[in-house]
Amino acid sequence: MKSIIKFLFLLLATPLATPLEAQNNSQAGTSFNLQQAIDYAIKNGYSVKNAATDIEIANKKVQETRGIGIPQLRAEAGYQNFLEVPVSLIPATAFAPQAPEGTYLRVPFGIQHNLNYGYTASWLAFSGEYFVGLQATRTYLEISKSALRKTEIQVKESVINAYYTNLILAENKRILSENINNLQASIKQTSAFNEEGFVEALDVDRLKLLESNLKNTLNTLEQQKSLAEKLLKFQMGYDVNLPITLTETLETVLAVVTAETSAEPKFDLNSNIDFQMLNNSYKFQQLNYKRLKANYLPTVSTFYSWKESRLNNDFSGLTDPNFRVPGGTVFGLNVSLPIFQGFSQRARVQQARLDLNKLEVQKQQQEQGYMLQSAQSLTDFTTSVNNFKQTKESVQLAERIRSQSDTKYKEGVGSSIEVIQAQNELLNAQSNYINAVMQMLNARLSLDIQLNKF
Repeated sequence: MKSIIKFLFLLLATPLATPLEAQNNSQAGTSFNLQQAIDYAIKNGYSVKNAATDIEIANKKVQETRGIGIPQLRAEAGYQNFLEVPVSLIPATAFAPQAPEGTYLRVPFGIQHNLNYGYTASWLAFSGEYFVGLQATRTYLEISKSALRKTEIQVKESVINAYYTNLILAENKRILSENINNLQASIKQTSAFNEEGFVEALDVDRLKLLESNLKNTLNTLEQQKSLAEKLLKFQMGYDVNLPITLTETLETVLAVVTAETSAEPKFDLNSNIDFQMLNNSYKFQQLNYKRLKANYLPTVSTFYSWKESRLNNDFSGLTDPNFRVPGGTVFGLNVSLPIFQGFSQRARVQQARLDLNKLEVQKQQQEQGYMLQSAQSLTDFTTSVNNFKQTKESVQLAERIRSQSDTKYKEGVGSSIEVIQAQNELLNAQSNYINAVMQMLNARLSLDIQLNKF
């Protein structure tokens, strides 16, 4: 029973990466080796697509910021129709001295139709904050590219984990099915001995109980394998309702993993994506520090404005050039220089400097952490390979012991207790083997990440 419980524990403890959202379009193929599954996920994964879109957004942000320093031109036009022109009362003597006192003239003030138009050109000639901001947008673009690279690495890691999980579950299923077949043969033989009176019915019941437990475990395993297959489809961006076939086998994967242990791994911190992203963040913070300091510099801008009006009481007369009224032509230059900002600007600059200091410490910490993690990953992988080889030998030894126990039992010189014990020892050895395989594949994946192979 302990072996069965351990099998169940290994089954439920098998790592499954968080799935990506599925893509609901038709698929071109249904068979994938590991590399094909990775390539498919990189092309169809939603998180990768969003990260690629972020790069396009960053490009547009660069164009937006660059456009601030390009001369701007704005045209304006307006039309007014005074349905009732304002009227003022003026003493008649102002125009006719001989007019009687106390008489007034009603004089309209305004023209019914008014058309105004013109344009204004402006240019930000100099701004320290603008020039630094333009540099920052380029760094922001690099950050977006690094984020895409990071997302691709995470997708690859998730797909590899899920692919390995399916292979391990398939191997678990094969082992359990093989053990059940062997048990059924033993039950048939023991039942025959019981009918002839050579063994007790208790021996048959013990074997049947073990068979029942293994079948229950196999049913649970099949459900987990179906779920793991769906998770792999999610991570690939593959329609979960379509069939999929994995062309790799656990044996071929293990052969590749163990064959690569001879080369001395070379760790390169500068190729590590996390360190690259931290470097980009450091550059971005440097530019932010420069931007705040640039606020002490003057800002220079120029503008040119031209306006004109057309006035007439007859709408059709607006086209008559004789009623054109110049609105003024202006050229200007603006210079703004901060003199005193209540120490708030100084505080912002100091905060940016402190943030920069924090990132410097983080870079040192990440460098040391990377070297430590790399050494740990290499040690874990080396240990897991040795453990894998030992457990594989243990399985072969346990198989021989069980075979010998079966032979002794058939020849009448062994007991059913020995057969069940040998079977449990084999299950325990096989459980240790599956666990060792799982640890070695995980260790290899962790090492490859540290070696920047993704």
